[in-house]
Amino acid sequence: MSTYSTDEIRHRAEAESGYVDWEDRGSGWIAFAGVLLLMIGVLNVIEGIAAIGNSRFFVHDTSYVFGSLKTWGWIIVCIGAIQLAAGVGIFTRNQLARWTGVIVLSFGAIAELLMMPAYPFWSLALFAVNIVAVYGLIVAGGRLD
Repeated sequence: MSTYSTDEIRHRAEAESGYVDWEDRGSGWIAFAGVLLLMIGVLNVIEGIAAIGNSRFFVHDTSYVFGSLKTWGWIIVCIGAIQLAAGVGIFTRNQLARWTGVIVLSFGAIAELLMMPAYPFWSLALFAVNIVAVYGLIVAGGRLD
């Protein structure tokens, strides 16, 4: 008759098999969200630079809630740079970078919705990827360190 609980037995079996370490649960979501964060950061920097340069693939003569295409380009470049920094911080297992990623992804999602008049389908696609990355950073739960 063993005196161990079923959770202790399960954790011991997982530790001995080397298959799943209970402390690393959710690290797949963190890695997934970190890769998405880096990709979104690069795409936002490219999109922002194109908007600043009034590239031809943006819809011109549109009205924005505030500002112009060039203004939104600078906003998207700044958000993309912060996303890149947070993405690197995610892979160093920094808890502050994780929550910074959640905040900057949320602002990025809002910025994509506000930039929709310039490039509607691209903005919707990046909005969806921002939301999935926020989910990935939040769903892992617990501390990384």
